[in-house]
Amino acid sequence: MSFFGGSDQELAEALGLSEKELAVYLTVLELGEGYVQDISKKSGLQRTSVYNFLEQLKDRQLISEIKKGKRRLFSAISPHLLLERQKSRISSVERLIPQLLAIQNSVKDKPRVSFYEGVEGIKEIYRMTLRDKQIIYAWEDLDRTRDILPAGFFKGYPEERAAKKIPARCIDRDTPFAREFTAKNNVRLARESRFVSSDEFGTEINIFGSKVAFFSYNKNHPFGVVIDDASIALAQKVAWQELWDRLEPVSYA
Repeated sequence: MSFFGGSDQELAEALGLSEKELAVYLTVLELGEGYVQDISKKSGLQRTSVYNFLEQLKDRQLISEIKKGKRRLFSAISPHLLLERQKSRISSVERLIPQLLAIQNSVKDKPRVSFYEGVEGIKEIYRMTLRDKQIIYAWEDLDRTRDILPAGFFKGYPEERAAKKIPARCIDRDTPFAREFTAKNNVRLARESRFVSSDEFGTEINIFGSKVAFFSYNKNHPFGVVIDDASIALAQKVAWQELWDRLEPVSYA
């Protein structure tokens, strides 16, 4: 049964009702008041369904019930009262907006921390750097990275990064492999490296935009953690820059 043609669905959405709930409400509104059998007959819905819809409409305070003996008489609230209720709800929400915004802002101010497990998780962090398209400042141990990552990804990721014109500045642990890799690849892969003598890192740190990614290259349980917080990223970048400026530049021209 349609009361307003194509606008029935629009009205149902405005009231937060299903089409059948709306049909029952409008039927009762048209009748003024009615028993279940009257509402069922006029709406074309089965009596058992009408009972259920009436209970739901009562819960929403759109229908009221009066018992007359053993029978139940239903009536719909006035459309004017319905409008006043909607206005009251809107007014309540408007009063709460400052508090809701304060909650939202407090969440925004908190750093977001994400954990990525296994080699697939580490690969996802690298893909994140491609999506963010920010210059990457890194501490890295190329020997350990090569041992942990699949060969195809170890080769393909920096090529994709370079193709996207995302430069990388890397403080590398000084090893024969790192020297060989950077000499062959730094120019074409948009990398710049400086070397630090150190025992095996076993980790890598990437700073990009407001994010800092920490990689743990434990062979039995590799994982990564990403912290998204501008202040933490800035502090890490300052520490990285301090060491970078003290290391000897390497030229591959």
